[in-house]
Amino acid sequence: MRSSVLLFLGCLVASGLSVSGAEKAPNIVMIMCDDMGYEGVSAYGSPTYKTPQLDRLAAGGMLFHHCYSTPICTPSRVQLMTGKYNFRNYTRFGQLDTSQVTFGNILKKAGYKTAIAGKWQLGGGGETVRAFGFDEYCLWNIEGRESRYWEPRILQNDVLRDDLADRFGPDVACDFLVDFIKKSHQQPFFVYYPMMLPHWPFVPTPDSKPGGSREPLGKYDGKSGGVEYFPDMVAYVDKLVGRIDRTLEEVGVRDNTLLLFTCDNGCATNIRSKMGSRVIKGGKASLPDNGTHVALVASWPGVIKPKQVTNALVDFTDFVPTLTEVGRTELPGGFVTDGHSFIDVLRGESKGEREWVYCHYSRNGIPVKPADQDKVKQALEKQAKAKAAKTMGRFARTERYKLYEDGRFYNIKNDVLEVRPIVVGKGSTAAEAARRQLQSIHAKMPPWQPFLPSE
Repeated sequence: MRSSVLLFLGCLVASGLSVSGAEKAPNIVMIMCDDMGYEGVSAYGSPTYKTPQLDRLAAGGMLFHHCYSTPICTPSRVQLMTGKYNFRNYTRFGQLDTSQVTFGNILKKAGYKTAIAGKWQLGGGGETVRAFGFDEYCLWNIEGRESRYWEPRILQNDVLRDDLADRFGPDVACDFLVDFIKKSHQQPFFVYYPMMLPHWPFVPTPDSKPGGSREPLGKYDGKSGGVEYFPDMVAYVDKLVGRIDRTLEEVGVRDNTLLLFTCDNGCATNIRSKMGSRVIKGGKASLPDNGTHVALVASWPGVIKPKQVTNALVDFTDFVPTLTEVGRTELPGGFVTDGHSFIDVLRGESKGEREWVYCHYSRNGIPVKPADQDKVKQALEKQAKAKAAKTMGRFARTERYKLYEDGRFYNIKNDVLEVRPIVVGKGSTAAEAARRQLQSIHAKMPPWQPFLPSE
């Protein structure tokens, strides 16, 4: 009997799991900042910003070089939370269709205590947040869109906060999550932290040098548009991530907690950042690399070995199946996901399941009922105009090559700005093989059509 117990403990140690981790499902903290491409994390090599907390987490865990979002916030949030490409469930900007199942629902059903704080922008009120699987919430852009930063308008568990005249909104959300972790750590918990930072308007943070207005409602934009404060805001993103990490340490659950950090899309277009010898222009709302290439840092001390760097491909559909596996549960019966779990990548057991990632981008969405044929026709006409305006588009890509639905094909490794399309038949043998592979992906996807909610 004693030898059997020792063998069991030895297996736990070999797998990287603690005994307590085997008894209790891992906690999960999913952090996503707002409008910051991968160049915002200094671990990727940008000297423009200093993110020591994220760099430390990456050094102690895993840094992903190939994570891809959609180019703008709501489509990315819908995809992240539901594990589906947007042609399956995206209705319109600022809304998550109430028929959808989220990672909050899945983990809550598995016995997790759940909380969300930060930016909502998905429609409905507190009852909608709870219906999507969150026990507690502290959110901006759920009850009015006034200031997210100084003197913020925040709804917390159905109560509009009236004590925030001198507060910085990101601090309020972080305080809430710190308190949630402290009171909930005796059972498995899931924290979803869609940060307010560092989205425009660009404002002084509590750590900025004196000067600069701290008025609410965006009254702090000078001739520069406030871009001089953007590095301060990125630094504050990093500071708050560090605060969450320290709280996990303080309550004794750090080794049994997976912390993921990513971003919803690229930086605003008036932001310029250095990356080696390059200057990266913010690409928000556009499909090239500077609009869709985002950071992904994973820290799980009980499982992920330090100093791991991976080229595994990840897109935003992958988080739902991954968190489901981490939570030791299963997707609901009949649930369709386009994602692939990357839990084996985190464990060091795989270089990645994906051979390609995909992006379906429709900023505004056009939901119609299937029976409304006239409206379907009108919606298709609107979509044609949206394509021309580049507020819609699709691409499939590998680590190196990228093919748009309209046939534009690039070697992104050599042409990240996408200025030298490869003519059909003129690429290398490897390029033409990649083109054929990516064409087959486009061929499998449904044709452009409005999202048709059930009758």
